[in-house]
Amino acid sequence: MNIIYQKSLPAGKNAGFTLIELLVVVLIIGILSAIALPQYEKAVEKSRMSEALTLVSSIAQAEQLYYLANGEYAMDIDKLDLDFPGERVNYYVNGFQTKNFICRPVRADGGWTDALAVCNRLPRETLYGIVYLKTGQVVCRFYNDKGKSFCRMWGPENGRDVVLK
Repeated sequence: MNIIYQKSLPAGKNAGFTLIELLVVVLIIGILSAIALPQYEKAVEKSRMSEALTLVSSIAQAEQLYYLANGEYAMDIDKLDLDFPGERVNYYVNGFQTKNFICRPVRADGGWTDALAVCNRLPRETLYGIVYLKTGQVVCRFYNDKGKSFCRMWGPENGRDVVLK
């Protein structure tokens, strides 16, 4: 005999949750969100860094082609034969700004003598920059602790840099 027994409530009583049950559910949701949110933030930032890696590599390749043709680096985005997303800006040299980065060729006299191109995470120079070096290496150069934690997603730090490739 398959009979399901149910507890019947007296008239006027409603079935519901106790306060303890609700507090336990809220606590569980809080713990899960405390674990998931930082992981989500890191995943989103890693995809943004991949975007910057693509942009900075394009600028560096265009700079190398310009150097082969003219014997000097362009140091001005308008001289390079490239179309970029975002709007043109002047940040030390002419470059462009996307939603997340300011990307530009690097001036040799600006203290970055070893670099061809850089994409700085917005707001300017507060987190990190993806830098394409003349040696062909690409590094993540961090400016504060939050930038350091994002750069470390790619590997161990070496001074102020993390080598990406």
